Amino acid sequence: MRVALIELGSTACRLTINTGDEVDRRSHHLHLGASVSSNGSFTQNDISAATRLTQEFMTAAKAHNCQRVIAVATESFRLAANGPAVVSHIERESGCQIKLLLPEEENALIWKAAADRFPNLDDLTTIVLTGGSLGFASGRLGSRGPEHSLICPLGTSVLAPRASTGGFIETSTRVRLEHHINESLKPVSAAINQVENSSVVLVGGMPLALTKLIHTVRRSEVPESLDGLSINCSDLGHLIKTFSELSTQARLALPGMDSQRCELMPLGATILRQSMRSLGVHSAVVSTSGMKDALFARLIAEPKAA
Repeated sequence: MRVALIELGSTACRLTINTGDEVDRRSHHLHLGASVSSNGSFTQNDISAATRLTQEFMTAAKAHNCQRVIAVATESFRLAANGPAVVSHIERESGCQIKLLLPEEENALIWKAAADRFPNLDDLTTIVLTGGSLGFASGRLGSRGPEHSLICPLGTSVLAPRASTGGFIETSTRVRLEHHINESLKPVSAAINQVENSSVVLVGGMPLALTKLIHTVRRSEVPESLDGLSINCSDLGHLIKTFSELSTQARLALPGMDSQRCELMPLGATILRQSMRSLGVHSAVVSTSGMKDALFARLIAEPKAA
C-alpha cells in the first residue's frame, strides 16, 4: 500500500511517502507561524508559497502512485484570521483535501504515537513543542486516549516575533515568558502532578534538535539515534547560557547544531525548560515518533482513502 502524508505546519511543510519498501521525505521551512504571529493572518506570499508547495507534494504523491493521501493543517491555520479560507483555497488549487486538526485531536494523535513507541510504561505524559504550539497530554497506557490534554499557542515560530530578536532573548523578556508559560500550564500541571511515576516523553522537531546538540557537544560525536535519549533541565539551562554568550555565527559552528533551527533554538530551550519546571519534571526522554506515525497507522488501517 502506497500512502502519502502532507503536513502544513507552523515552521515547516512536509511530505512523507511510504511505498512499503522505502520512505521518501521532503521538507520546506515556510515559517507560517511567525508570519501569522506578526500579521494576524496569512499574507498573499504565505498563501502562494503554501499552495505551490502543496501542489508539488501532490504531484510527487501521484508520481509514486500513492493510493491514499491525507493532508493536515495545524496551529498556524487555527490562529490565522483567514486560516479556514486559506485551507479551502489550497484545497481547490491543489486538488487535495485538507483536514484542519482540532487542538485536542492533534494532542491525542501525538500521545498515541508515543504510547505505541513506549508500550511498557504505565502512565505517559507527552510534552510537544512545535513551531505553532506547546502541547501536553497525560494518561494511562491501554486507554483510548489521554485523560488530560492542553495545547497552547506557545510554539517557537509563533513566539519568535515577540520574544526573540535575531535569535537573542533579553533577560527581562525571558523572565516574562517563563512566568507566562507557568501560568498557562497551571490547569494541566495540577492534574498531571497528581499522577505518580508518570513517564515524560518530549516530542517535536525542536526537542530533537536540542537533544542532538546537547549529546553531540557532550560526546563530541553525533548520536546514531536520538530516539530514547534523555535531557534534563540542567542541560537546557547550560545551553541557554551558552547561546546567550555566542554570536549567531559561533552558534552555527557548534557540533550538532541544526542550521535551519539555529535562530529559534534559544527560544526553544527556554520554552522546553520552563515547561518541564512547571510540571515538576527534571528529566525526560525524547521520541522520534510523532503525529505522522499515528496518521500513517490510521491511513493504512482505514478501508477508504482519507
